[in-house]
Amino acid sequence: MAENSPIKDPRELIRKFPIVHHHEVSETFADTIGITSFDGATLRIEFAASRMSETKPPALQTGERHVVCRLVLSAPCAVDLINQMQLIGAQLAAAGFVKKNLPNTESTT
Repeated sequence: MAENSPIKDPRELIRKFPIVHHHEVSETFADTIGITSFDGATLRIEFAASRMSETKPPALQTGERHVVCRLVLSAPCAVDLINQMQLIGAQLAAAGFVKKNLPNTESTT
């Protein structure tokens, strides 16, 4: 790309910006996805962590899911997330961690 050529997608330029790490930004652990929604402009995702109650046999294990993060992404950022997750999914499939769903060829008639 020439120095003065017009940029078709501003995200192309943004991706070239250096990343500045802020160590005060904490890490959040989640083990489940809660509510997700897309309103046409933003993708909203709730992440949750399971917290188990004390086990008292013979009762079944109980617990709660606590929302630990609410993430809101612009539509272009949501598309970037989907593309990145597809790449990660392909890597996990290649490593044998997940199996791709094959179309069901059985007839239901």
